[in-house]
Amino acid sequence: MNRRQFLQGSLTLAGLSLVGCPSGRTPTLEGTVVGASWQRGHRLREASELKTGQRLRTDVAILGGGVAGLSAAWRLRRAGLEDFLLLELESDLGGNSRAATYPASRAPWGAHYLPVPTLESRAVIELLKELDVMDEAGQCREELLCHEPQERLYLHGRWQEGLFPTLGATRRDLKEWGEFQAEIERLRRLRDRQGRFAFALPAPLSSPEWLELDGLSMKAFVGQKGWTSRRLRWWLEYACRDDFGCSLEQTSAWAGLHYHAARPPADQLLVWPEGNAWLTDRLAAPLQERARTGCLVRSVRTDGRRVITRVEHREGAFEVESRRAIFCLPSFLRPFVLEGDAPERFTYAPWVVANLVLQRGDEAACWDNVLYESPSLGYVVATHQSLATRPGPTVWTWYRPLTGNPVTEREEMLARPWESWRQEIVSELSRPHPDLIDRLERLDVMLLGHAMVRPVPGLRASKALEAASQPKKGVHFAHSDLSGFSLFEEANYHGARAAEEVLAALDKRSPSLL
Repeated sequence: MNRRQFLQGSLTLAGLSLVGCPSGRTPTLEGTVVGASWQRGHRLREASELKTGQRLRTDVAILGGGVAGLSAAWRLRRAGLEDFLLLELESDLGGNSRAATYPASRAPWGAHYLPVPTLESRAVIELLKELDVMDEAGQCREELLCHEPQERLYLHGRWQEGLFPTLGATRRDLKEWGEFQAEIERLRRLRDRQGRFAFALPAPLSSPEWLELDGLSMKAFVGQKGWTSRRLRWWLEYACRDDFGCSLEQTSAWAGLHYHAARPPADQLLVWPEGNAWLTDRLAAPLQERARTGCLVRSVRTDGRRVITRVEHREGAFEVESRRAIFCLPSFLRPFVLEGDAPERFTYAPWVVANLVLQRGDEAACWDNVLYESPSLGYVVATHQSLATRPGPTVWTWYRPLTGNPVTEREEMLARPWESWRQEIVSELSRPHPDLIDRLERLDVMLLGHAMVRPVPGLRASKALEAASQPKKGVHFAHSDLSGFSLFEEANYHGARAAEEVLAALDKRSPSLL
């Protein structure tokens, strides 16, 4: 979107001339921007003095209540360590796995599925067993696996099954698509002399022998293979945008291939109406008074024996004194919070997520619905798992990663009003759904300035991830950043890993889950 388009979208507020209003009525939608608490977070840039009052004491301070922080708390509790305090900026725990609640259904604000885990994801498997999602034989509950039809793509004015654009595809398109599938199958079987997979989940368990791929972009890798099909390149870029918020050129070939090769061929998905908030809600439920929300961590200092965390809160600033701390915040915050700490090479993709509340769904809708060559990723349907025979009220969750310069994209994203986002979203989705505006009741927009780390070429091979994972004077680090991409499996692994480091430091013996 250029400046003229932005201004036009911002000024067309009252009349809102939208594509596809068969009734001719002027839309009167309710909605709001519910974005993350970036205004409070930006106070870290200020050098103002923080006067603290109360000092709390605990064994372990967990800084951040996303998947990594909740997984660290889960791991500590499994080992019998209950003396910890978790601090989170937002009003809800869960990070990128939070949800909205509407009369029709709950709906995700971010991560919306979890693949059935591979054997390497031991901590995820233990969690799923504990939550009665998976049995001891490794079988998941049938009703939680994504029902058919699962995916569809809109192109040439109609829907087709599956996300690769086969409708109207040429022989070359299909040939190169088959070659890519064969390449992934080859990579999926690769192991080194120690038996480690070339691509494993979680990523730190992958063999380092194929890291030369990290020096290439996915665009360069595709070029080396001689793949010129526009449809294949679109599908590969769609996967990079969906998985990482990156273009083909911005994505490391190692990361791009890892996403496909680290999973088994029959990729079954666990889905819930609220997405992965189903998991984070259950991780958060037992914490009660051990978790505090609305907490801006202003500084962390340590003398090697005790860690002092200074916290800004609406009810008054306070300090937390702990024997150990687990830093589960995004790595870009470290220079603001930890003196002298500035990990390199971390860049982040801004994302926009919208929930559309509809009076009536679409009989033919799949769980995942994508528009060919759209800047968005399409939408998922919260009520897809319902066994109702007729479509009733539902919620569609629409996703759009911003893949340009993250600084300018982030600034423009935060400056755009709700009406401008409404214009874009309704106009786009009215192409396959001309009667959308007659069914739409509400549209809420979530703005995520630093939604996920970008796995840019050279990040993993640079050893920056390994260096950023190392404990420093009683502070341990856990976040999906440390794998180079934002996945539940990665955040869960790092949370459990850091918790096990803390248990060992405090001489709390517990068998490893990793």
